[in-house]
Amino acid sequence: MKSIERAHIVVVAGGERGEALAAQLRHMRVAQVTTVGDIEGARRLCVQGDASLCLVAYAEAVLDAVQPVTVAAPGRDSGTPSLMLIDTVTAYSRRIARRAGYSAAVPAEIAPQMLYRRIGAALQRGRARLPQPKAFAFQFARQMPPKIVEFRRPTLH
Repeated sequence: MKSIERAHIVVVAGGERGEALAAQLRHMRVAQVTTVGDIEGARRLCVQGDASLCLVAYAEAVLDAVQPVTVAAPGRDSGTPSLMLIDTVTAYSRRIARRAGYSAAVPAEIAPQMLYRRIGAALQRGRARLPQPKAFAFQFARQMPPKIVEFRRPTLH
């Protein structure tokens, strides 16, 4: 598990909201917090492997069908977990967050202790979710002795 104290968290928010969120993360003793104005900047940091987690704050009060999230999560392609911060979390906003590649949708007015837990959970599940190449499984099966690979009926005593 990655420790929050050693994590590099990228905050995607503009203006005072981004600075307030970054100050809250620094108060939680996060090792490094970077504030970025757009998702492309966060995506570059994720692809380079510099970011441990991305927090993306959306300004809309409620995500609706008129303005769905069309931009994928910044860490979707690199395996870096991303959290969506929105004002009101609904079942629809959770579904949109999952489709866009976010680990979870988190309310913006969340208590600091709960935000700490959500970040810790996302870091723990983070890069382990990437699919492993199938060649590894076949290579491992070839190296096993034939007695283990063979499946026999169990012996009854």
